[in-house]
Amino acid sequence: MENGSNAKERVENPKAHFAEPKDVIQDDTLSLSEKKNALYAWEQDERQLLTASNEGMSGSDEGFRSENDNRLGDVILAEETIGEKPTDKPSQ
Repeated sequence: MENGSNAKERVENPKAHFAEPKDVIQDDTLSLSEKKNALYAWEQDERQLLTASNEGMSGSDEGFRSENDNRLGDVILAEETIGEKPTDKPSQ
């Protein structure tokens, strides 16, 4: 995680601040609500990437795989760890 990043930035763009979804739930500076919102944002991003990949917009067809491939399962596991159902928008 980047030093000096504020909670709002980490919640809105968790992939830029955390190496893995489980790192979100281990961040003691975020509230439970912020963690849920961050994981929800990450899940939506992963679902968009999966949709794009299924539509042939991914570089993986040429043998390229990024380190973030297959993160949706990790995000869902992190959400379940804190009692959030996948794809449910967290209450504010």
